[in-house]
Amino acid sequence: MSKSSQHPYKQQPARAFWNKSVVNTPWAQVEFESGPRRIVRPDTRIATAGSCFASNLLRFLPGLGLQPFYTELPPTYFTEDEIKAHGYREFAARYGNVYTVRQFRQLVEQALQVIEPIEAFESVEGKVFDLLRPHVRPGGFESVAEARADRLYHLACVKRLLLECEVFVFTLGLTEAWIDESTGTVFPVCPGTVAGSFDPARHKPVNYDYNEIATDLNWVVDAVRAVNPSLNWIITVSPVNLVATHSKHSVVVASTYSKSVLRAVCGAVEQSQPNVSYFPSYEIIAAPQSFGQYLAGNLRDASDRGVSHVMAVFDRVYVARPTGGDEESVKAEPTAAGFFASVERALKSECDEIYNEPL
Repeated sequence: MSKSSQHPYKQQPARAFWNKSVVNTPWAQVEFESGPRRIVRPDTRIATAGSCFASNLLRFLPGLGLQPFYTELPPTYFTEDEIKAHGYREFAARYGNVYTVRQFRQLVEQALQVIEPIEAFESVEGKVFDLLRPHVRPGGFESVAEARADRLYHLACVKRLLLECEVFVFTLGLTEAWIDESTGTVFPVCPGTVAGSFDPARHKPVNYDYNEIATDLNWVVDAVRAVNPSLNWIITVSPVNLVATHSKHSVVVASTYSKSVLRAVCGAVEQSQPNVSYFPSYEIIAAPQSFGQYLAGNLRDASDRGVSHVMAVFDRVYVARPTGGDEESVKAEPTAAGFFASVERALKSECDEIYNEPL
């Protein structure tokens, strides 16, 4: 064989070639991942944070025979409706949707006591709202003291989560956010949409760039590694597009910018951080080659078929199934009916970001 016929592509597997892995291959059979990583077991303490897509992932875990890790639990006397209304079991703790990496860093900084707890309370008609978690108390708290106490307890729960979690799935959702310009505090949604009131003199829009987001995400990984060295991160990009943009561009163009930047950040952080891996939920749902088959009727949300595909790939790549021992120690594979029922329930969850859309 001549030297000219020897090149690196000769050693690449089929998944590295478009004609071999994509052309004439059903989308559900395309190989998205390079191989199993097996870092999740049925007893692994696994948690998620990020956008509503991350909340959906957490709810699907029981359908895969996995148990979500919760550190902030509802009172035993709460009904299921009250549990949902107060933001319990959406994530490991009641931080609600964390759309931007800056918001996530802000949460971790408070939980690890790098900064003092942020005072972002606003009184409206005799009730007090926490603008960092605007939906955790329907109708508002009775006083600032009650809201502050709830925030402090919440941050303690987040700290325990960071210390004890074994696998953390963080879904990057948006680059756009609203901040309090005087303090730098970043909000999950624009004040005045879910709770509080909008003050144009204080509340300003931001659109974080690649360098800002990469710096924030690397900071979070490094800071948590210092207190929990064995924690593994799985980072993803939410395939759900913006419901509204504060930029000059159309929502389609703004969404493309946002997802492109977030995907680039994930690639760089995965390469530089040894305990971080990227999971392609974004590509599975949003790649043009899927022909939109995984989008809901609004062409924005992921359909049940799409999310089930994502979870099937997650299961195949990350989950280690017991292979021996007593029958009681081997958890049964989830039934298809149970899994798709969990998919349907999860897709009914509501995202705070929807309130950015004017009525």
